[in-house]
Amino acid sequence: MVFLAEDTNGMVIHLNGFDDKRHADNFVKKLMKKSGIEYNSILDLTELPTLH
Repeated sequence: MVFLAEDTNGMVIHLNGFDDKRHADNFVKKLMKKSGIEYNSILDLTELPTLH
């Protein structure tokens, strides 16, 4: 699932099916690096809980 924020030219990508948040974070870091996109995970900033 992808959400676009037109006012900030931002994008949020939601992917399901990972064992845990570190597994998901490692996958996204690799995906973004190979795509040439600068990526900063919120997990690198703090250990905030995921809210749904």
